[in-house]
Amino acid sequence: MSNSEDMIMGELEFLRHIVRETARMSYPGRFGGKLRGGAKEAIQEHFENVYPGKLQAQIANYDVWHKKRVNQLSHVIKKGNYRQDENDTSFALSAKLVNTFMHQLMKYDQFRYLYKHIHLPLDRIVFQRLCRAENGHNELHYLRELVEPFTEHAYRFDANTYAQIQERLWGVVNYFNDNVLTENQICSRIDLNCLLW
Repeated sequence: MSNSEDMIMGELEFLRHIVRETARMSYPGRFGGKLRGGAKEAIQEHFENVYPGKLQAQIANYDVWHKKRVNQLSHVIKKGNYRQDENDTSFALSAKLVNTFMHQLMKYDQFRYLYKHIHLPLDRIVFQRLCRAENGHNELHYLRELVEPFTEHAYRFDANTYAQIQERLWGVVNYFNDNVLTENQICSRIDLNCLLW
């Protein structure tokens, strides 16, 4: 094997280790009641088998890439019949898992270019905090109207509602940057975590 082949194999193997470690860390502790036994292992296996190749190339359009990844994981959840509550959508459950995975992945420098694009992981606590937030600007008002139905049952939204929520979160980011924060500007929706927790 040539040095260049060793280097390629080494890079891909290193990426596999990153994905494996990230997959193990990205399954939220409170998520166990949402999925049946065996789901955690199947989801980790999915990340470990699919993601090294998907992360190797630069991701040009994150939202398109993200939707494909959520739909792929949604298929795994449906096929394994892992949902505890059939009213929860596999899309909503998958979005939470993919977003948590991507958030964990940000500790690696080679993926930090995606930081400004990653989505805020959505759950009941985030929805409840958004509805209780004291600021009354228009963006937050419109966002509250979208998320209020999910404050008790967080994983029942569909792909279109999800996209609307993530888009409205940019409006909240812009509001805070323009009206509240002077030096510590928010550059990603994930930065809203510190304001919501």
